[in-house]
Amino acid sequence: MINLMYLVLTAMLALNVSAEIINAFFSLEKGIKHTNTIIVDSNKKTLEGMATLNETKKGQFTALVEAAKKVNPIVEKLVKLIDESRDAMVKESGGSYPDVYPDNPKYAGKPKGYKDIDVPQRLFVEQGGGKKIKDQILATKEELKALLTSTFSQTMPGVEKVSQARIDSFVNGLPLDVDEESWKTSGKPSWEAFTFGYMPVAALYPLFRKWQNDAYSSETAVINFLADKMGKLELKFDQFAVFSASSKPYIMKGETYTASISLGALSSQAKFSISVNGSSLPIKEGNAVYTTTGNSLGEQRYKATANLQNPATGENISVSREFSFEVGQPSVNVSADKMNVFYIGVDNPISIAAAGVSSNDVSVSGAGGGISLSGSGNSRVVKVNAQGEATITVSDKKANKKLGDFKFRVKRIPDPVVKLANKTGGVLGTGEMKAQLGLIPMLENFDFEAKCEIQSYVLYYTKKRSDPVEIKGSGGRFADQAANAIKAAAIGDQYQFVDVKAKCPGDSAGRTVNSLAFTIR
Repeated sequence: MINLMYLVLTAMLALNVSAEIINAFFSLEKGIKHTNTIIVDSNKKTLEGMATLNETKKGQFTALVEAAKKVNPIVEKLVKLIDESRDAMVKESGGSYPDVYPDNPKYAGKPKGYKDIDVPQRLFVEQGGGKKIKDQILATKEELKALLTSTFSQTMPGVEKVSQARIDSFVNGLPLDVDEESWKTSGKPSWEAFTFGYMPVAALYPLFRKWQNDAYSSETAVINFLADKMGKLELKFDQFAVFSASSKPYIMKGETYTASISLGALSSQAKFSISVNGSSLPIKEGNAVYTTTGNSLGEQRYKATANLQNPATGENISVSREFSFEVGQPSVNVSADKMNVFYIGVDNPISIAAAGVSSNDVSVSGAGGGISLSGSGNSRVVKVNAQGEATITVSDKKANKKLGDFKFRVKRIPDPVVKLANKTGGVLGTGEMKAQLGLIPMLENFDFEAKCEIQSYVLYYTKKRSDPVEIKGSGGRFADQAANAIKAAAIGDQYQFVDVKAKCPGDSAGRTVNSLAFTIR
């Protein structure tokens, strides 16, 4: 018997991301997290100010205050889902290093699988985790709109009327949103594939934190919208942070990098300016958009600066922070879906994974082993007709560039194991032997749809205390003398099947396989 070992291929190459880039991702995530803490604290102070003003107005603005209190529970559902998603990703990729890690302090608290690209693909693209996040982002925005609609549908003395059109316009301008345009022009099948597909775990850390920042910033905007209807409200902030948030912090060479540069913990009346590497950026709705092209590989750094006046002290201040993103080279891999070889006579399905290249631009060709290919996109079927070695070549048609060659062994289908009564030998009862209709060739541990056939055999039938009788048979089913010998089985008889030949798909001639020997008891 031939034992076959399966080789499970991952279909993606591990990305060789430097420690400096990984640290940059976590540094960015840490900065946004700090900004979120400032925003959350600021929102609490705003609520306290609204409550105080409502008390001085003898409950005139109670409906507005109660509505403002409902904003945080709405956004916290999204924040919690993102935390759970990040925790699931970390767990699936091997867990985290301890928060206190003397052996290597720079890894303390960080995920062990920070370079893993398969877990994000599986959790957020294939298993639907990304769509769940997207749906919750959109649902959060709708809930905030519904809250404002319900609040301003009431009659509130002393509170100006707010039209539905004004509410719609305000909610549409919230930072909490999903970019539905970029992925449609990227060649990716979905927003989830564009956002999460084969992204390193480390690269998703700042992206998750950015969505939480969008949620808390939207909370700030909605609370301030409500507070503004109460008249003049004292809003004081004493801490500021500038941050950069990108929908895709890891890009391929030639792709466009886009980041949103924003100032955290500001009231809606604050005036500020943003510059990157000394160049001013236009500000729209509290954000400045920085765009650059990844023309060279490796880490790309830039410095963002915000200039503003502290509304609490009147002091002119400037806050800066350096950010980075990684430009990577497209990677490609070809994996056989069932085994690590191509087999003659059967369909051999393969999967093509080319990171950063649209499936429409992937070109696949083959050489050696009498190879032929069919299919399209990321899934192909290979047929071969000669033993040896075959090569699959993958190219980017759009860039007119070869991405890689992948070699596979070409083998014939392994020998089948011929059995009678599901055995290759041993003891059979008379009734069991008489019930047998023929020899059956079985391909054990062979993960393909293939069927072999018995061509011929020689049966030596030895009755008890008699000389053996040679019977030549053809085909797997017993007939004529062979069938009569089987039906005549009695205690003490012996049966030996030798020179058994079988023919499998792709064979030009029969092959000799195993012999069988039985004794009747």
